[in-house]
Amino acid sequence: LRVADQDGFNDQALLRSYQPIMSPAWSPDGKSIAYVSFENQNAAIYIQDVASGRRKLVSQYPGVNGAPSFSPDGSKLALVLTRTGNPKIYILDLNSGALTQVTHGYSIDTEPAFAPDGQSLLFTSSRGGTPQVYRYYFATKQVARVTFTGNYNARATFLPGEQGIVMMHRGTGLFGIAKQNLVSSQLQVLTQGGNDESPSLSPNGRMVIYATRYGGRGVLGLVSIDGRVKLRLPAKDGTVQEPAWSPYQT
Repeated sequence: LRVADQDGFNDQALLRSYQPIMSPAWSPDGKSIAYVSFENQNAAIYIQDVASGRRKLVSQYPGVNGAPSFSPDGSKLALVLTRTGNPKIYILDLNSGALTQVTHGYSIDTEPAFAPDGQSLLFTSSRGGTPQVYRYYFATKQVARVTFTGNYNARATFLPGEQGIVMMHRGTGLFGIAKQNLVSSQLQVLTQGGNDESPSLSPNGRMVIYATRYGGRGVLGLVSIDGRVKLRLPAKDGTVQEPAWSPYQT
């Protein structure tokens, strides 16, 4: 698990492991990162302080412990568990330890992402037959489907103002990154390299960093939110994947 400047340089290792480390998610204050670790041969979610390296185990239930996402105020963590058999979205109160299940049924529900106002969250679900993006509203406990264009939409996050989302998209056989207006439902494909995944939005909403492949290994790419600027970030060695853009830090 590494932290680097936005251009990929000055990277520092926060954690080294022979087992997979997945799904890093920054806290809103930029001081800690939640992630999934398989260090003990089982999935577990940790929160690690960036400055000190200290970390805390927050979820180690039997089965899946995945896709952590902080609430805007940092007091809660959305995560995916298989306590009832199928992957479902839960909310963990980091102060009290209280755990609340928010999605139900037989579908696979994963990849939660809070809205900036904390009143709803996006998630990926197979409940319609193919992976699509849905929105859960905390006040009403209702779920609404968000994406309809393409046969695969996942890993969504809100644009500033909640007027749109950025997501992984497949419409013609190739995986890419797309944005969708939540008012008009208009969709714009930003990249379509075939292996583009794990989009993460910059704090100002102007750029998207994502994972892709080049020269036989995993690298990171950047695309502007209008799709006009595309860059590839250098990687010194190995394979790079699952980027997460930090918030503004004070």
